[in-house]
Amino acid sequence: MTISRPMRYILGVLSVLLLLTYSGCKSTPEPEPEEEPVVEQPVEETPEEPESEPEPEPPVVETPEALAQEDINAARAAVRRANLIGANTFFPSEYRKLLDKLNNGIALGNTDPDSAREELAKVIEEANALYDKTLIAQRKDYEARYARGDTALLDIEADKFAPEKYRRTQELAMETAALYEVGDLAASKAKADETLAAQARLHYNLSENIRYVGILKRDTENYIGDAEDNEAFIYAPEELAAANNTYFQGVSAYRNYDLPGSAAVMTEAKRQAVLAARTAAVRKRQSETDTLMTETQRRIEEASRLRTLTEDGQVLEARPWEGNEYLQANPLVDHSTDVGVIEIDEPELRDLDEPVDNDDGVPKDVPIEDEDTQVNSDEQDTDYLVFARTLWEKGVAARNEGQFDLAQDYFRQAQAYIDVHEANAVLKTYTVVWRETATDCLWRIAERDEIFDNPFLWPKIWRANRRIIQNPDLIYPGQVLVIPPK
Repeated sequence: MTISRPMRYILGVLSVLLLLTYSGCKSTPEPEPEEEPVVEQPVEETPEEPESEPEPEPPVVETPEALAQEDINAARAAVRRANLIGANTFFPSEYRKLLDKLNNGIALGNTDPDSAREELAKVIEEANALYDKTLIAQRKDYEARYARGDTALLDIEADKFAPEKYRRTQELAMETAALYEVGDLAASKAKADETLAAQARLHYNLSENIRYVGILKRDTENYIGDAEDNEAFIYAPEELAAANNTYFQGVSAYRNYDLPGSAAVMTEAKRQAVLAARTAAVRKRQSETDTLMTETQRRIEEASRLRTLTEDGQVLEARPWEGNEYLQANPLVDHSTDVGVIEIDEPELRDLDEPVDNDDGVPKDVPIEDEDTQVNSDEQDTDYLVFARTLWEKGVAARNEGQFDLAQDYFRQAQAYIDVHEANAVLKTYTVVWRETATDCLWRIAERDEIFDNPFLWPKIWRANRRIIQNPDLIYPGQVLVIPPK
């Protein structure tokens, strides 16, 4: 087979390549067949490209370290520390912003731990600054509250009423200031609370004790006033004098800042004032009742000596009556000392060191009340004088039982019946006379000196004789007219 020239060229090239590849081999290469000369075409030289620098390797990206729980706890602890000292109370706006930053820093830890750590570090820094700021504000607040409490104590003169207790509040204040100076926060805050509590407790208890003594003083003055209204200077002068003297002793003890002594003395003064008021009231009502009883008795006795005219025109002769006979059988009872048992609770001042309730402890006095007894008039007799005597006797019985109001009612009713009896009473009689001049008429009869000595009282004669006088202008000689009392 005849090999073409191009084929021989290709085989020659391959032989060269093989020779180059195994040039290190000791074997002798086979002789190459002769080749026809190759006419090489001129080849344009291609400029060599400069060697390029190697590309830099990409930097190693390190994974950021995750946010540690210790970082979160440290920030929370700083915020909590500021809150415990009262940052939320003194600076609520700043404290809320601090909380927002804390929450944002914690949330940022999921995506950017490094930024989260920076944020939490700022939170700690701001929390510590807020802590210091609150500490200063808290101290100023304590000092202001202490000053107000001290002023309030001085207003009620605690330094005089309770000097030892007041001095103790000042000592506590000095101890608090010393703890603040050394920076012992926990101890200073506790001591400040103790100081303010001691002030508040002293002020409340002392104020209540002063108020209690004031109530005793007011009650005593009111009862003394009641005694004077009941004319105790007449009916109970000794009791009134004793109450006044004891009252002034109680006032003197109070002015000397002796609260326990003032309370004890003022309690006794109140008891004596109640005694004076009740004694004066009883004696005054007894005196008024006895006066009304005596007056009613006198009127009944006088009325019993009068003749009376019945409805049918009959004249009843007088029936004299003496009330002393009844009083001898029913002697009057003296109620001047019957004032009942007067009990006033012993003073119980509050302990200045102990919490107390709101009961003021002031005894309440119950006023004396009489029984409300109704009067039943069951008499059927039409003799008004008998009615009057019966009511008077009931009044005496009620008076002896100490029911003065009821007794006075009986006596007033008896006087009303006496009025009716006296309206029917006959003072004398007069026989009508005919004269040529100045013949008798009711006007002239009333004008007579021995009758009324007043002609304008003629209607009394007419009313007493209406049974026989139909027309007051017509009377007849020989008529016997009844002349009522003037």
